[in-house]
Amino acid sequence: MHSISDKHGRCCPHGGAFGRRRVAGAVLGVMLAGGAMAHESAGGGHGTHRHERWVEPPPAYAGYRGDRWADLHAIGRGRALYRRHCQVCHGADGRGTGPLAASLAHRPADLTNHFHRPPHDGDAYLFWRLSEGGTVEPFRGMGSAMPAFKRVLSEDERWDVLAYVHAFFHLGLARWEPGASTGTRDAAADAHDGEGGHSHESR
Repeated sequence: MHSISDKHGRCCPHGGAFGRRRVAGAVLGVMLAGGAMAHESAGGGHGTHRHERWVEPPPAYAGYRGDRWADLHAIGRGRALYRRHCQVCHGADGRGTGPLAASLAHRPADLTNHFHRPPHDGDAYLFWRLSEGGTVEPFRGMGSAMPAFKRVLSEDERWDVLAYVHAFFHLGLARWEPGASTGTRDAAADAHDGEGGHSHESR
């Protein structure tokens, strides 16, 4: 695993003061290295809608597996991408509280309510859902306005976003994110924090 923080605090996906980055980075390291890959209870929450189950992805996506759930660099890149593309609907807290959420006929999902159990249980669903958005059933029939991010983000970038979603919303690191409780931070804020990411063509 990569070190939690270099002397500039760049490995930790948190922004803000160096001290806050060190604390958040330490917590993230403990959670990822100390068995926190287990599923966190999805009870409670304030999302605008919650899934009782996840739909089985189609055969074309069934074999997809993530390999960067504990990769701090991937989480950092994913943080910037999430803020740029996802936060406006799903919110800084991941609970569907973004500034556009109330205007959507089908409100964004609460990302803290999940059935993801790494290393691979749920990987294919998450990648399919992010890639196809609301363009496929049953989500299209529900009126989902989620874009098909395979048209926007490379395959690597989509896995980076999912690494961030897993660490911050599935495992609960979002509580350390400044402003996350309001869910209304600027979706493009600190986009440069993901500097160092790279893009490859999706397959």
